Amino acid sequence: MTTFDHYTTGYRDNWQRIADENLARCPVARSDAYGGFWVVSDHASLSRVIRDDETFTSTHNMADPSDPRQGIVIPPNPMLQVPMEFDPPIYNAYRRMLNPYFSPTAARAMEPFVRQAVDAFLDRACASGRIDFVRDLGNPVPALATMRLVGLPLDDWETYAEPMHGIVSFPAGGPEYLRCMAALQQLGGALGALVPRLRTERADGLLSGLCRATVDGKALPDGEVVLIALLVMQGGVDTTTALLANTLWWLDEHPAQREQLAGKPELLEHATEEFLRLFTPVPALARTATKDVTLGDQEIRAGDRVLMSFAAANRDPAVFEDPGTARLDRFPNPHTAFGLGIHRCIGSNFARSWFQLMLRGVLDRMPDHRIDRAAARRNESIGIINGFVDLPATFTPGEPRGVELPR
Repeated sequence: MTTFDHYTTGYRDNWQRIADENLARCPVARSDAYGGFWVVSDHASLSRVIRDDETFTSTHNMADPSDPRQGIVIPPNPMLQVPMEFDPPIYNAYRRMLNPYFSPTAARAMEPFVRQAVDAFLDRACASGRIDFVRDLGNPVPALATMRLVGLPLDDWETYAEPMHGIVSFPAGGPEYLRCMAALQQLGGALGALVPRLRTERADGLLSGLCRATVDGKALPDGEVVLIALLVMQGGVDTTTALLANTLWWLDEHPAQREQLAGKPELLEHATEEFLRLFTPVPALARTATKDVTLGDQEIRAGDRVLMSFAAANRDPAVFEDPGTARLDRFPNPHTAFGLGIHRCIGSNFARSWFQLMLRGVLDRMPDHRIDRAAARRNESIGIINGFVDLPATFTPGEPRGVELPR
């Protein structure tokens, strides 16, 4: 039995050490937190769990809290995550419906918009020699791009982004978390009010597409349209922000590698995968066992909750040589940062693209940036997203390029 609790500040400040200890001592361990669950740390066991939907379900029975099937988050999210909390075959039907919006082609088509947004936000800071890489770049760029993807007014990005940042910054169930969840539910109501018009009036973006989409020949209910849109916004707003912040923090500690990456942009593709492995933005997700099963020499019982620690699996020495060291040219790199199998993150193409465009912008225009480590502030909890609230930095001032925000 372990006292593992992924929402504590102790975990936030020591997650690498905790992951390494779990891998060495007990790769499948029982925690007594949140009513009890299993923590799966090694790459092989995690791969087995995430690929076996028959034995480890994603189902979330919202109608019956006593049902152990409580979805993909521990403790359970008060909102259904559609379609992430569905199993095959219905999950596959939703995935097929959504895939075109998240394809490599769609990500490439978005790049000019994102590049313009990066330059515009860097323009606002470059002459001052000061920037907060979270508040002034990492938050607004993915938020704007996500609003564009969904098909919502770009001027509203802060209204939608603020509660989503709050939900992942604070421990589940705490007062700030609950405040942000209430705000998110209000935003869901605002989205729902748009659905009737979009059923008949075609518009750009995912929300309009969902209003016309069918799954197994049936139109999506209004509530599912809203839940899918909210899930996309939650995923788009914070994960790439967290990856950028952790990467810039690390590059500030390693100026030689920063200079190498700035001088050899061809390294960025492999380096992106290594940063994903090292700074896994979503540290863990959950499943529920549907039957008794042996996993890593442990007896898992039907109804047991199972937490898949992607952050730990990405440090598994059985898979990654010298896993605690960043190798910018590491290949192959079978990290689990986007999940595996059919549940692999649908937004991975956008995440890689947006991250690389933001990082390239910083390396190009602020190559000597220095993080103000005393003022930097990590999320109070990294149980959902391993990120920062503030990441202030200084750099040699530069001239603005005269780039306006995209409209």
